[in-house]
Order: sequence, then structure tokens, then C-alpha cells
Amino acid sequence: MNGEIKMRAAKLLTGLLALGLMLPVAGAIRKEGRYWIEEKESSIPAGTKLRITSIGPVLVAGGSDNNIRFKVTRRVRANTQREAEQLFADASLTAALQNETAVISQEDPHCRRCNFSAYLEVFPPRRTQQTVIDSEGGSLTVRALEGRVNASTKGGAVTIEEIGRSVRANTAGGGMFLRSIGGEVLCDTAGGVISLDGSGSDATLTTSGGSITARNVTGILRAETAGGSITAEKIGGSLIAETSGGSIHISDVAGRVSAETAGGSVNITSAPGGVRAETAGGKINLRDVAGAVVASNVTGSIQVYFLQGQPLQGSVLETNVGSIDVWLPADLKVTIEAIVELANGARRIQSDFAAIRVRQNSERFGPTAVTADGALNGGGPVLRILNTAGRIKIQRLE
Repeated sequence: MNGEIKMRAAKLLTGLLALGLMLPVAGAIRKEGRYWIEEKESSIPAGTKLRITSIGPVLVAGGSDNNIRFKVTRRVRANTQREAEQLFADASLTAALQNETAVISQEDPHCRRCNFSAYLEVFPPRRTQQTVIDSEGGSLTVRALEGRVNASTKGGAVTIEEIGRSVRANTAGGGMFLRSIGGEVLCDTAGGVISLDGSGSDATLTTSGGSITARNVTGILRAETAGGSITAEKIGGSLIAETSGGSIHISDVAGRVSAETAGGSVNITSAPGGVRAETAGGKINLRDVAGAVVASNVTGSIQVYFLQGQPLQGSVLETNVGSIDVWLPADLKVTIEAIVELANGARRIQSDFAAIRVRQNSERFGPTAVTADGALNGGGPVLRILNTAGRIKIQRLE
């Protein structure tokens, strides 16, 4: 008889939760200084989807349970316990299964001076196929879920790890840290660093101020910051990196690279799919590059090591002030066209290759142009090297 009563009670509880009702959960209240702390724990049946809205920090961690367990720790400033209990009661906390979506919501009591805060911890099944989190302010941490994640907070850091499918995340201010994402990544912060290690598809990372670091991206990477450095390693597709002020460091990119900074150095290693590098001030250093290579520097030097055994396409290296140093494989088929527009002597262009002829224009007074041209190994795509008032050195890569 007791077993039958328990079964009926369990069915009633499940039915109430499915209707969008959460039975009162006993919560322990304690006082800490001028604040009262309340903790509540409960669970609801899991669906294929999960939606969470809250006013503070949120933690979501997938597990092996079939239900969704959750815990909320709430904090309020009040003169008496009774006043605190009333404020907690005004801060509505609801949890329900609506069709296939489990919904958990922590409301704001809208008290002016009570300094209400809530920390929500949610433990859904790992198999959850879609999770949406929306917080009015506070950090977000999400880990160990098989499906998609969409996380948004109006202020706080975002940490997302071990997600089977795509991730979309944004914060109005705070760092973003992502690891082991199975699908596409879209991240945006109004101010803070972004770090990504592992994406199974394309990734777009945007910050209004802070550095960006991305590694092990299977597809295309787009990284943009209004002020900070960009570091990218092991990118399976093409890469676009733009910063309004900071250095760019890139290595091991399968596709074409586009790197642009308004002030800082550009360092690119192992990019056989082609490179476009621009800076308004700083050095450009390109190693093991091939394809179409375009490097433009307003007031700094350029160093380029072309990759042996890879074909070159039409390329341009250009600076106004500074040196341009080029290393060419001995067997590279290329046609060279080089010029230093304002030179005081023919030594402004030097070459290790006898097939490249250096000439000085002596038909005018003052600084004169020095040019060099020649076809290596029968010639091929044109490599133009342009310098306004610096020097050019073309060297043999051993």
C-alpha cells in the first residue's frame, strides 16, 4: 500500500512540473553580516532543450542523470529574517517542462537597496541538444553538453567547454574562454580577451578591446579586435585577422591569410595558401609562405622567406621607409621587378642571383631611382618589390 501511495505522489509531482509549476522547496536561510543567504535545490524532468533566464551568474554542467537538477544560492540585505523571506518570495523562481523544453527562470525582486543576487547551478543530461542561457549580469560557465549552446550575459566572463555542436556567445563586458567546441563558434564581447582552443568548424571572434588567441580551428577563422594582439595557430581554412592596434602572430594556416593592423608587427609562419599582410607601423616577418603574397608596410621593414617546393603567384612587397629582405629558393620560377625610388647609390638593391640586373637611373640630379629585374629559372609569376627610400636585398635560400 505504501508503495502505491509513493508512486501516485511521484506521478503527481511530475504532472505539476510538466504544467509549469514548481512545488515549494525547503531552503535553509542563514545570516552573514547584514546579508541573508538562502539555498534551494530541486529537479525537473529533462527535455531535448533547455532554456535558462537569470539575473546573475549561471553554471551549466552536463551529466548522466535523466532529470535536470538545479541549485540556487540567493543573497539579500535585510534588517530581519522575515523581511529577507519576503524579498526571497518576491524573487520568483520557476522551473517546468514545456513540451520538449525545460525552462528555469530566476526573476529580479526589483528592490532598490536590498542588493539581491542569485547564483544558479544547473545539471542537465549531457545529451541535451540545445541550451539557451540569458543573464542580466554575471559570469556564465557551460560544459559537457552534446548539443548547441547559445549564451548571453549583460556583463561578465564566459567560459564554455566540451560542447558537441555549435556555440554562440556574447557578453557586454568580460573575457571569453572556449575549449573543445564541436561545431561553429560565434563570439562577441564589448571588452575583454577571447581565447579559443578547438573548433570543429568556422569561428568568428570579435572584441571591442582585448587580445584574441585561437588554436586548432578546423574551418575559417575570423578574428577582429579594436585594440589588442591576435594570435592564431593551426587553422584548417583561411584566416582573417584585423586589429586597430596590436601585433599579429599567425602560424600553420592551410588557407589564405589576411592580416591587418593599424599599429604593430605582423609575424606569419607556414602559410602556403597565400598571404596579405598590412601594418601602418612595425615589422612584417613572413616565413614559409607561398601562393600570392602581398605585404604592405607604411614605415617599417619587411622580411619574407618563400617556401621551397611550392609555386609562387603574382606578389607585391612594398614599404616607404625601411628594408625589404627576400629569401628565394634556388629553383623557384619567378620574374623579379624591384625599385628603390629615392636612392643614393646602386647598393640600395643587392642580389645573390646573377640573373637579376641592378641599374641606377643617372638622368636627374639628387637621389635617383635604382631598379632591378630578371627571370629566375626561366621566369614565372612576377614578384614586385617596391621601396621608397630604403633598401632591398634578394638572397638565395639554402
